[in-house]
Amino acid sequence: MLTNDNIPELRIERIDDGKGAALILLEQDSGGNLDRIALHPIHLRYLAEKTGLLELADQQSQKTIVALKRRLETLFDRVDFMHNFLCNHSDSKHADLTFEQTYATATLDIAREFMVESGIDPVSATADGVANASATAEAGGKH
Repeated sequence: MLTNDNIPELRIERIDDGKGAALILLEQDSGGNLDRIALHPIHLRYLAEKTGLLELADQQSQKTIVALKRRLETLFDRVDFMHNFLCNHSDSKHADLTFEQTYATATLDIAREFMVESGIDPVSATADGVANASATAEAGGKH
């Protein structure tokens, strides 16, 4: 957040208007002449974007990111459900499902990492009493 800063010969001050977006006042004393420029935050953002200091605020990109995060959460929930079912409810006594259970565990680990990288807090698989992926792998994928 911008506060009052002093740079030699230049003073930067935020003027709070109580309604939200405040003005930023720049005052420079140049040999006794006081020059003032008032900038609205949108002007400052525009200048930062045009000079490459800030990425362009592309609304479509933001909508796409939101949609992809929502889809990632849905996919994570489905992988988590599959992992839980395969590792805890399959008939491992009559069929060797070690490969399938290990693959599901690894897929869940990857999905969890994608969630973390996207800034989404993944729901812990242990919250529902399900063994976590590493415990499943250590047990040979069988419960």
